[in-house]
Amino acid sequence: MSLRRPLRHRMRGMTLVELMIGLTIGLFLVGIAGSLFLGSRLTFNAQSQVARLQEGGRFVAERLGTDLRMAGFRGCRGQGAGTTLTNLLRNPGNFQIDFARGLQVSRHDGGAWQPALDASVSGLSPAPDRAGDVVTVRRTVGPGWALTAAMVSGASVVNVTPTSVIQRGDLLLLSDCSSAVVFQASNATPGGDGAIEHSAAGSLQPGNAQADLGRVFLQDAVVHRLATTTYYLAPSRRTGRAGMMALWSNTAPAYDGSAQPQELLTGVERLSLRLGLDTNADGTAEAFVAPAQVADWLQVVSAEVALLLVGADDQVTTAVQPVMFDGVQIVPTDRRLRSVVSFSASLRNSSR
Repeated sequence: MSLRRPLRHRMRGMTLVELMIGLTIGLFLVGIAGSLFLGSRLTFNAQSQVARLQEGGRFVAERLGTDLRMAGFRGCRGQGAGTTLTNLLRNPGNFQIDFARGLQVSRHDGGAWQPALDASVSGLSPAPDRAGDVVTVRRTVGPGWALTAAMVSGASVVNVTPTSVIQRGDLLLLSDCSSAVVFQASNATPGGDGAIEHSAAGSLQPGNAQADLGRVFLQDAVVHRLATTTYYLAPSRRTGRAGMMALWSNTAPAYDGSAQPQELLTGVERLSLRLGLDTNADGTAEAFVAPAQVADWLQVVSAEVALLLVGADDQVTTAVQPVMFDGVQIVPTDRRLRSVVSFSASLRNSSR
């Protein structure tokens, strides 16, 4: 008779209930981790879009604001301070060389542009879109060069430092504190020689109407290059940005040799300016009006600029976000992030 008890084998492993509980807890933890990751990603994307919109707003405020402040520069005295400007270019009233007016703005009223766009602007490619105002600024470009010697006569050469970057065909402003004259450099190497000629002969465009500048400038005079820049909205041509609007600029002449027009900033849906008019010659704006209400552009002493910027990525906001722009509510058809940016600029060269 054996006294040994039979061995009992204990069950090992997990029961089905325990396995289901473990899987449920695991799925719950994975879900929490995924939710945190997705939330962090959406937050990062939204913050990135906000940063890009802010950066774009600062860029436009700096670029356009600087040009507005420099509009109509005529040397040591502004265009409204009694400085006489003589434009000796052929057809000086042509839009691109009308340097008597430092600023012009047009807006589409739903039927037509007011004031009407010049053919040199409406014919740009891409052409201006009615979603934004068209802003044209005429100003000096780059540094100025002082005369190294007084002129002998009104038709004599203008002597500046030989290291200047002035080239044949450049549009130039020669000014002192009493008057200013616009002309075109006509000799082959005006910058290298330091002697700028202004002949009325030759095939330069637009060319000089006469060689005589009308007076003798002394060594207190300064030479600047001139250019006309037009800012406007048009569809973006950048890869992956089809259907988005962008801020463009067209500069003539483009002294840096860059192709024109240039796409400056993608994601600008609206551009609007309100212009401050000085109606009593006290140097400050008495009224802010739309472009069509400006009768004398020399009365414009300031500008209030507003832009509606939009992010590149869709599905950023949780719902469609209507925005107020220029007193009108705009309801988008997407869920992109939008921001209204506004700034003011004083046209200091228009101060009377």
